[in-house]
Amino acid sequence: MNHRPINRILLVTDLWSLQPYGIFTVIVNLKKELERQGCVVDVLEPSRFFTVPFPLYEGVRLAIFARGGVREVIKEGNYDIVHIVTEGPLGWYARSVCRRLGVPFTTAVHGQLHLYAEAWLGRFFGRLVRNLMVRFHNAAIVTLVTTKAMHDEMCEFGLRRVAIWPLGVSDIFFERGTCPAELVKPVFMFLGRISSEKNIEEFLSLDLPGTKLVVGDGPDRKKIETRFPKVRFVGYQKGDVLVAWCSCADVLVMPSRTETFGLVMVEALVLGIPVAAHDVTGPREIVRSGVNGYLDEDLSRAAKQCLTLSPDDCRTSVQQFKWSTSAATFLSIHDSINRRDTSD
Repeated sequence: MNHRPINRILLVTDLWSLQPYGIFTVIVNLKKELERQGCVVDVLEPSRFFTVPFPLYEGVRLAIFARGGVREVIKEGNYDIVHIVTEGPLGWYARSVCRRLGVPFTTAVHGQLHLYAEAWLGRFFGRLVRNLMVRFHNAAIVTLVTTKAMHDEMCEFGLRRVAIWPLGVSDIFFERGTCPAELVKPVFMFLGRISSEKNIEEFLSLDLPGTKLVVGDGPDRKKIETRFPKVRFVGYQKGDVLVAWCSCADVLVMPSRTETFGLVMVEALVLGIPVAAHDVTGPREIVRSGVNGYLDEDLSRAAKQCLTLSPDDCRTSVQQFKWSTSAATFLSIHDSINRRDTSD
């Protein structure tokens, strides 16, 4: 029996903003590449519904009272793929609607929500969120994760069907730009959202020579900028301007302990910038100590060691991370599901 080709795709996300969320970057690039390969891709996101602020995270708005609207979109869309990107209210609405309508769906794990909950609310809530994650994802045909470490962790948690789906890096990062400012060398950079789960204060407190550069924005920026007046903050950047500011850096310092992939690490490495990070999920999959960075509990030591590494070795280490490859893998996983379903 011939299986149905994949033409129409719905991506469901609770995070959709021009602010620098990693998930926003993933969806934008995945959508663009899937459309380049001939697919029609719709995004179901909070601005289409009534929203309220998320009290634990400034700048995030959550869609509520959206079940009817989500049902209409999924029922009328005739999608070949419904892929739920986040575990927020829209994700739960879409999960419920798909189950009621008998529509197969897939999910993804892009954040370690249980670690965020533990950091913000304590261990009890961390365990509660972990159990909710397992319940949420086990209803899916398959759950996509970005690294083998995340695959193993999710299986250990109790997820039954997990597939590895590596991400990519935008083409704009394949050519280094010109730094827009005169900064005292060496330049150690943080790139990403300025918020508590990113552990940025550890980086800013390190005893390092030269300049500390922060590229990004977020709910904690004002507080942190006041506390560290000698650090150069340049805000959220995009496109060629983002590449230019990144090109100032000699080392990317990644203090976060909660990453699933850490897309900014790949973006930096493509520019020839080595990475200093903790030996945790995310960095462990990308960084090869002595080649394209160093993993160490002592981030100051790791950052200084990175100054000896070859930019060419950094670029070579991540050449496989392309959005065309990521999109092809995404389609291949879903195509194999379609073939399995039609053969049953």
